[in-house]
Amino acid sequence: MGTTIRAQAEWTGGLCSSVRVGDQTVVVDPPPEEGGTGKGMSAPQLFAAAMAACIVGFIANSCRLRGIPLARLEVRLTAPIQGSPRRVGDMEAVVYMEPEPPEEVRQHLLAVAKRATLLNTLARPPCVAIRFAPAPSATPPPPGDSPE
Repeated sequence: MGTTIRAQAEWTGGLCSSVRVGDQTVVVDPPPEEGGTGKGMSAPQLFAAAMAACIVGFIANSCRLRGIPLARLEVRLTAPIQGSPRRVGDMEAVVYMEPEPPEEVRQHLLAVAKRATLLNTLARPPCVAIRFAPAPSATPPPPGDSPE
């Protein structure tokens, strides 16, 4: 479990940013009614999308591991935006699955979905420290770049 995710978001103009994690990049840009251009999902939309994808991944993996037949799996998640302070409110995820599993399998898969990584993260929120990097003059040059 010792994996660390390293995300780098770079402002690309307006309210748009390009976010890179490993070899993957996504554009984050609010819709025009929120001051962006809509070239990508807004950060809250991306958050809701990640939540839905996390739930799908946990259910699909459980089906794979238990040999549960799976022809279609979809999670439709609603996540209202609330104000004062602005935040994502209570979410609801509805699972659509074919073939429709028997009740005992449904209960098992619901229990699995409730253990999804992002749900656990919200249940035990991490501390988020935000700081500015030191001024460039305070940063030593990289090795091999010494002045002559």
